[in-house]
Amino acid sequence: MRVRPLALWLVLLFAGRGAQAQAPQPASSIVVKSAKILDVRQGSYLENAAIWIEGDRIKEVGAAGDILGHAPKNARVIDLGQLTVVPGLIDCHTHLMSRMPGGPDSYTLTLATKSQAFRALEGAYNARLTLRAGFTTVRDVENEGSGYADVALRDAIEQGLAEGPRMQVATRAIAAVGQYNPFGVSPDLRDFPTGAQMVSGVEESRRAVREQIGYGADLIKVYADWEHPTLTVEEIRVVVEEAHKQGRKVAAHAGTPEGIRNAVTAGVDSIEHGHEADRQSLELMKKQGTFLVCLAKTSYTCKMNDLAQS
Repeated sequence: MRVRPLALWLVLLFAGRGAQAQAPQPASSIVVKSAKILDVRQGSYLENAAIWIEGDRIKEVGAAGDILGHAPKNARVIDLGQLTVVPGLIDCHTHLMSRMPGGPDSYTLTLATKSQAFRALEGAYNARLTLRAGFTTVRDVENEGSGYADVALRDAIEQGLAEGPRMQVATRAIAAVGQYNPFGVSPDLRDFPTGAQMVSGVEESRRAVREQIGYGADLIKVYADWEHPTLTVEEIRVVVEEAHKQGRKVAAHAGTPEGIRNAVTAGVDSIEHGHEADRQSLELMKKQGTFLVCLAKTSYTCKMNDLAQS
């Protein structure tokens, strides 16, 4: 069975969400027919189905006969034949601004040789590919040293100046001094760009959150560990307090058991990766209602299944 995501045909229909500025047009009606549409709420397919689109909003989904009866007589009808339509996908952990050339020093070379303007253009390219792959929303958890280029990309997409998914952006992220990329840079290069906003101490952590939100962050990302725990519970806790006061969630990169426990104890909303989580860490996450965002590896799946049954 061939499957084409809803996001993909929306891209084709709307020609990239206004890749060039145009005067507002009256809402038009489109009816898209297909052999099947996936109903994610019911967990089943609608057979011989259709979608009625009014302007840039989906107005109704249902049996093709019913939709054609409800839609305006002059609606444009697009018949996808035997294709299956699925809703637009959501990716909860992306880095659209990160396009590394490869090789052992690629991260450092990217920071040293690419301007923020160029990084933004790379991000726009990645955003277009992501949308055309069927993802209509992404949670972009740090832009890897491109300043606030992710905010600019998010806003350009919203204004129809670039083609891409809706974006929730974390901007620069927050890491402990010396505990995030790039590593091995000469100490003489005091102003060499870094992959995250480096902090040391509670007040620097507080300032970083306020600054990032002030420049447009939708959420805050912290690095609770790297190869070992880095930020302290107190440093992460003040990040959470400042973010939550302004209605922002906090995502924590954490893989080690101690790093996960530190982040969850401090009150973060999600753990990203969590690949070395132990039972104690998972039980604490369950108690606190902390989300786990990770790849579906067997090791976590078994641990989570064991925990769910306990």
